[in-house]
Amino acid sequence: MKIFKYVLWSFVFCLPAWLPAHAREVEQQPSPPKYRMELVYVFEGETPEFIFVIGSAGFKSVASLKKFVSGLPAGSTLEWSPGCVRMGAEPLLSSAEDMEEFKQFCAEHAINFILVPSG
Repeated sequence: MKIFKYVLWSFVFCLPAWLPAHAREVEQQPSPPKYRMELVYVFEGETPEFIFVIGSAGFKSVASLKKFVSGLPAGSTLEWSPGCVRMGAEPLLSSAEDMEEFKQFCAEHAINFILVPSG
């Protein structure tokens, strides 16, 4: 009986001390990072060039953009709000097939791609 009381006493007094610590562990887990993508127009030559920008990194091609995106932590969010003004021949925006393929690429790499429609 004495052992039972000791176990019960230990359980009653140690459980409250454990619960807040466990709750803090759950709270301290960082949320997945969020990234914002932009498409920048460069007017240096006869025709404009397009550069994807995420943070301070720029990418001249969809292939280099994909290489970067594939290295983002799983669960990350990549948001793109390209606006409604178009020059023509913008990468990803000028082809519904290319856009769908990029969305699929992000999904395969556990990246939450959010395309904010313009209107």
